[in-house]
Amino acid sequence: MSRLPSRYPRLLLATLLVGVLFPAVAKKNAEIYTESPGVAAHFPVPGDVNFTTPAFAQGKKDFTSQQEMEQFIHTLAASSPHLQAGVIGQSQEGRDVPLLIFSAEGYTSPQWLVKSGRPTVLIVAQQHGNEPAGGEAALMFAQSLVEGKMGDVLSRVNVLIIPRANPDGAAHFTRDLANGINLNRDHLLLASPESRALARVMNGYQPDVTLDAHEFSVAGRWVDKFNAVQSYDALVQHATTPNLPQALYETMSDRWSAALSQAFKDNDLRDSVYYTTDRIKLDDKTLSMGGIAPDSLRNMASLRNSIGFLLETRGVGIGKAHFERRVWTQFVAMRAMVEQAASDPQALLALTRDARRTVAASDGKGDLVVKGAATKGKHEVTLLNAQSGEPVTFEADWRSSLHITPVITRSRPWGYLLGPEQQAAVEKLRELGVEVYRLGQSQTLPVERYDIASLRQGQKVDVTGKIGAAGNAMTEVKTTLAKAELTDTAGYWYVPLSQPLANLAVAALEPETQSSFVANGVITVSSGSDSAGHLPLWRVMKKVSYRF
Repeated sequence: MSRLPSRYPRLLLATLLVGVLFPAVAKKNAEIYTESPGVAAHFPVPGDVNFTTPAFAQGKKDFTSQQEMEQFIHTLAASSPHLQAGVIGQSQEGRDVPLLIFSAEGYTSPQWLVKSGRPTVLIVAQQHGNEPAGGEAALMFAQSLVEGKMGDVLSRVNVLIIPRANPDGAAHFTRDLANGINLNRDHLLLASPESRALARVMNGYQPDVTLDAHEFSVAGRWVDKFNAVQSYDALVQHATTPNLPQALYETMSDRWSAALSQAFKDNDLRDSVYYTTDRIKLDDKTLSMGGIAPDSLRNMASLRNSIGFLLETRGVGIGKAHFERRVWTQFVAMRAMVEQAASDPQALLALTRDARRTVAASDGKGDLVVKGAATKGKHEVTLLNAQSGEPVTFEADWRSSLHITPVITRSRPWGYLLGPEQQAAVEKLRELGVEVYRLGQSQTLPVERYDIASLRQGQKVDVTGKIGAAGNAMTEVKTTLAKAELTDTAGYWYVPLSQPLANLAVAALEPETQSSFVANGVITVSSGSDSAGHLPLWRVMKKVSYRF
């Protein structure tokens, strides 16, 4: 990643973006749910909180525009030696994606922050454009750091803030990117400039903690299925995907989850583990935690050996109702994450560094869960009756992502080989930060070959149904492994698993999941392949000499 400028380099001129946001909201007025007085009474405005970010300007009825956000950031950066702000990329429609970098010394270099002896916390907001509370809270939190309201916290941690990861979606008040892809399912495939910009930040700064800020639907399918609306202020879930380092997983599920929950309780906010329900099958009242696929930011963050959390606050579908409380809930979570990181920064650094070493030392050892499923069970939740606002507590059919049931398990190889023609896959792996080498001379290598059992066209889905407006087509792949030996390997690409991002490489290369490179055409399979064919991808079953 190139060095960021010392000050926010430029502000967009007032363009057609100005004023776009609220008209987009106005067009959706028919879709905005108005809560009953009984429901609304559960969500009072938090007291003793001064909201001064752009969305709270006197008389303002819409949310913060791109221009207002940029001007606010520019003003903050000009008033603090600890904040440098830059642009990590442009959206598909040409809007800037800003990054705010807080450090005690005011440095911006990724190399310097990695070597600073302090952990780095990354806060990402508004991956979904119609979920503005996280972005507003990110600006509010940045303001609190500039004003010194968190004391000397920057002497113990560095803080990175991306307040608007999807500026096009924010401008049009739509969930997805301009091309219809759901940004929060694009962190393995990197099919958009926005996800590639986030990957550059992750690769360069190697954050030790990542918080992904969203909002959830309040009514809609909840009213249709349960005649009730969501009752919690915040829903939280840490990373839940196969093959995470055990110590990292246990720390997230224990100390970090407890710290977040306590922060909400201390501020009279109600929280729960994250859950959702299918938005297509209205007769299906099963509740599911967030997915286990290696495509969302929280899961990908932890495959990068970072503490990874999803934060969702109530907001989608209710316009600007309770916006102060929604933003405050997000702010409380952001503050709690930074405070938790700062409470024992050396222990946090030791945890994430040890996770990287452990992953890199695991090549050729043990087993991998190539494909898993959430575990069925029961769980108690509380909703609010849509008319009276009375709490409705019941035990629901539940799909837990905290306990992953293995569907396909394989031994961990020493690495993977890709055919010489798979340049696109190599470039994508390198964009993810994965090390890939080209074999300079032939070696005889024992491998496991992926024989194709079946290939058929399908659609990617998540626990709510359809993932995004576009980008859902994929190939459902079934393979069997066959022992083989490759001899003429000069020019092949080798992906060693003796590297910290080994589990990320596994997620990309094992073909059976809907997020894999094979399923999504990044690794190309000959059009003539049939049940007798095999993939141009092999599992290497011995240590390889690859540095020539």
